[in-house]
Amino acid sequence: MNFIGALVALGIAVGLGYVMLDLFQKQGDMLKGFNGDMSLSPIQLQLGLTAFCLSPLPGVIEGTLPKEDTPFEPLFDQEFKDNGKVNEGDYTKDSIYAVLYGIYRTLGQVPAPSGGTYQFTFNTWGFTDVPWILDESEPQRHGKAAYQGLVEFETVKEYLAQKKQSKFIEIGSGTGAGGNWISTVVKGSQYTCLDMQRAAIDTCQELHAKHNSRLECKLVEGGVGNNGNPAPAEDASTDVVVISETHIAEVDIGPEEEAIFAEIKRILLPGGFFVWGNALPTHVWHKGKTHLEKMGFVPCGERNHTLGAVKARQEDSKRVDMFVDSVINNFPVMKIPIIGEKCASVSALLIKNFYRHPGTQLYEKMVVGYDSYMQLCFQKV
Repeated sequence: MNFIGALVALGIAVGLGYVMLDLFQKQGDMLKGFNGDMSLSPIQLQLGLTAFCLSPLPGVIEGTLPKEDTPFEPLFDQEFKDNGKVNEGDYTKDSIYAVLYGIYRTLGQVPAPSGGTYQFTFNTWGFTDVPWILDESEPQRHGKAAYQGLVEFETVKEYLAQKKQSKFIEIGSGTGAGGNWISTVVKGSQYTCLDMQRAAIDTCQELHAKHNSRLECKLVEGGVGNNGNPAPAEDASTDVVVISETHIAEVDIGPEEEAIFAEIKRILLPGGFFVWGNALPTHVWHKGKTHLEKMGFVPCGERNHTLGAVKARQEDSKRVDMFVDSVINNFPVMKIPIIGEKCASVSALLIKNFYRHPGTQLYEKMVVGYDSYMQLCFQKV
């Protein structure tokens, strides 16, 4: 190598060293190190996961995370290594979703249990045993079933059947996979996906909107309702507002949720609908229904899909296992003896708990009824 070549190589090495140092210092913490404005590239993901694996954090997560300080957790007062328990205060949703959406975008096609491959985009647990369930060969059928269930309420179907065109807005849409599906299920619909994560909106644009003229994806920095952020829609302009399995009302109905509900009421047409589905603590559902009724919303349907959600997680376990294996195999650092193996084990359990995989804390919460998978319909009068 000549002198100039050596200088170039040295410059590249120094540059990479500074990047790695920054990641170790600021972004090695995959639970808190990223923000909603980040759309991680494949290189950033590799560097970030490498920093995470080589840091003390996997060991901290595995053995020493503190117990959650809440009166509602006595049945689940266990450590991460037992069932993947991670407390609300141990992570930020900005960081978790930046990493997950980055993985969805960069991992590409992954193996399906029934053979072939598919693009993992439904960030949805979903449920089974409903009339609109899809063929069992469809890898993401449970997620599609959950989204479709939100427009299967009779009053909503009757309303939409009378309109040649209808406008949907989803708050916390993730990758837009659900909106893409609903825009094909409901004829004449125009579906707008809103999310606070730039990576989610980039994925929505790249994988769905550029192929679907009835779907659009919009970034709302900070999220609808946070710090007074409005939804990008005019007053009384929307037929249906959707919230499906997004990080809203995870533990309570607080100021953030109240602000979101106020925005939903503002943008809905008179007679329009707010449809909401998720697996949430049962006490939160009771509080949420009470609050919405006090705001003047009229209930128009309620379905408890908890049993179907538990069964869906069981049916989906092989697919999630295969997906997690694909993620682990995509990061060479996970193959380093001892350090990489521990990191792979911790990372796999983090992802599986997020998907309410059998054996994890979030799955057990549905089994015992602490969490209920509900779908609710409310109408603005």
